[in-house]
Amino acid sequence: MAEHDSQSTVMINNELRGRGFLCQDTIGAGTFSVVKLAWSNRLEKIVAMKVIDKRKDFKYSKRCLPRELQIVQKIDHNNIVRVYEIIEKEPFVCLVQEYAEKGDLLKRIRQTGRVIEPESRIFFRQILEALMYLKSIEVVHRDLKCENVLLDTCLNVKLADFGFARFMKPGDRSKTFCGSRAYLSPEIIRGRPYDGFLADIWSGGIVLYVMITGCMPYNDRNVRKMLEKQLQHRISFPRSILLSNEVKQLIFEILHPIPTKRPSLSEIVHSKWLINTEYRMRVAKPRSDSSSSSESNKPLKPESLPVNSPRT
Repeated sequence: MAEHDSQSTVMINNELRGRGFLCQDTIGAGTFSVVKLAWSNRLEKIVAMKVIDKRKDFKYSKRCLPRELQIVQKIDHNNIVRVYEIIEKEPFVCLVQEYAEKGDLLKRIRQTGRVIEPESRIFFRQILEALMYLKSIEVVHRDLKCENVLLDTCLNVKLADFGFARFMKPGDRSKTFCGSRAYLSPEIIRGRPYDGFLADIWSGGIVLYVMITGCMPYNDRNVRKMLEKQLQHRISFPRSILLSNEVKQLIFEILHPIPTKRPSLSEIVHSKWLINTEYRMRVAKPRSDSSSSSESNKPLKPESLPVNSPRT
């Protein structure tokens, strides 16, 4: 089996080389795919090559993958990772994607301990802009988490990984249990039909909490206790961190156990915490050192973050 996989890897590398891509280091790996850096002769720049092995999961290959490919080809937004090209060579599918040089948001949080509020406002405003765009084209992400919020060289947000995304019209409900446990809304955990847009808002609230505190709001190692705390609408913040009342109130409102009581994306944008944060993209500055291109961007797991455990 290992020999067969090795032969397949050689085959896909040869195919990509013939199309003008020179594959380099592997910077990430998931259940169904690996992400490699590659040089594109046509684009004349480094790209991120997401190589999906369809043999890894038949159900995913038949149901989720075609939907992901359809969605990423439709998306065109500054705060969402751009897919330049899709290459199919059985049993592989390769997504040639924009490379976000600064890695993911979780990595940045681990490096700095947390993201201060002024910086968090800019990041979260861009995340909201991406979600509003997705809603306008009737797409729900369903796996919003810090690991899927990438940052480019200018520290602009680039939302990534549409493996669980689907088209959904307003008012529709989904029954699919998907996403990352620590970021799941209570209605998904309970196995109830859910509104994907409202579930994405919940996940966004978790991302915001993690950004400003550097820890997780709930301990997902015990799902029953986590759900109990969520349904009681209990949210605590580390006493050692000075946070504005505005951001704490916003998170409290977003993480409401009743989906329809969560604020809309527009209401979040116009909340007291964000009302004066203008949406903008950061502009590239002249670079004197290109060494950051080779920086390791291996993803970190949410388990690497502490859980906020308030005194009782």
